[in-house]
Amino acid sequence: MPGSINFTEGQLRDSIRHSFHDLSKLGPIPGRVFDYLAKGEVDASKATDDVVGLQKSMWSFLQSRGAQLGDQQKFDQGDYDEILFSAYDNALRERSGDGADPLGRVNNTDPSSIGSGWDFSVDTFDTIQSQGVLPESIRAAGAIDYVYVMGERLRIFDIAEELVLGWANGSIDIAEGAAAGRLYRYWKQLDDRMPPQDRAMLYRRVLDKGSAEAMSGAAVNTNFPVVWNKLLAEIADYIEKSERIESGLTDVSPISAKPIHQAMRELQYNLTEHCTGMAFMQVREMYAQLQDAIAILKDPDIIASFGGVRRRNLWTVITEIWRDAYGTTPPVSPLVKVAVDGNRMFQLAADFEESTFTPDDLSELVQAGENYIINAAMAEGTGDTTGDSPGEDDFDPGGFDDEFDDF
Repeated sequence: MPGSINFTEGQLRDSIRHSFHDLSKLGPIPGRVFDYLAKGEVDASKATDDVVGLQKSMWSFLQSRGAQLGDQQKFDQGDYDEILFSAYDNALRERSGDGADPLGRVNNTDPSSIGSGWDFSVDTFDTIQSQGVLPESIRAAGAIDYVYVMGERLRIFDIAEELVLGWANGSIDIAEGAAAGRLYRYWKQLDDRMPPQDRAMLYRRVLDKGSAEAMSGAAVNTNFPVVWNKLLAEIADYIEKSERIESGLTDVSPISAKPIHQAMRELQYNLTEHCTGMAFMQVREMYAQLQDAIAILKDPDIIASFGGVRRRNLWTVITEIWRDAYGTTPPVSPLVKVAVDGNRMFQLAADFEESTFTPDDLSELVQAGENYIINAAMAEGTGDTTGDSPGEDDFDPGGFDDEFDDF
């Protein structure tokens, strides 16, 4: 807790520095306390002899209880008033000595804080911070899943390499311009990119996807498929019940979203535990590599070399190279939709808090889940056919850059 400034010669600078350091750890707490007292809902004159001391006592109370007071809108709506009044009440009783226990003070557990002013409410750990959930881990896992679907299942990594090697051996005639520059840079950096086996290990460790053997000592997230499929099952059940109500087959209404909420929490805990360590750096590199590959495949000069006259885009390039290299037709549209809708589900899970999860959020999750289920089945069941290829505007390979700022 910030102390008084020491004006002794030679001590002033260090004293100021330490006080600012202590204040920075308090975050928004001092400002909220000042604004709360200024609202006039409590009588600050009860401590006119030392208002600063009262405020410091309130700071200590709020900090020791991990109060999260950063939302200006919640403060304006009075959502923080209860805990701020508790801090004020506790500070007054501390100053009067009412119920103070010297041993409790030594241990920073003064029982006066749970004296007659306590209304017997308890901490319900409603926020994702108090539940030990790390949103950045869930977003990173979502990016890993996205790269897995686009890079490995749609084979964008392999297809870009096939294209570059074809250009290097002269089978693709692009001699100059931006496309030639991209191809040459990609070719020169082939050996410096993250190798497939390292990518495979990350997919396996975080999501238990792929067939790579885990390294000795690596903790594979074998429970992820269980919690992910449970979320999909709850979404499917919610959709079925909704359709039965709409068709008049049942009059049970409203439908509870609690099972979906529980499945979201289990997903949060699972990915917070397993998406850790070097995964954050690796997925940054992998996503950048995916962007490089896509930039080559969607270059206008490259697109002009593939596909029919009527429709030429990134997806026709992928389809043509896939056919030439593997002898089948890829399920392009279902896989792109699995990647995009799956990532949206991860994003919603990262920010999920039951108390703030709106009906619009639920509707968005259910829609993304339904799309994911349908297209995942199509991608699995049509290994040598494809739905309508998405248009060029249906996929933005740079669309997740802002999310990476969080980890």
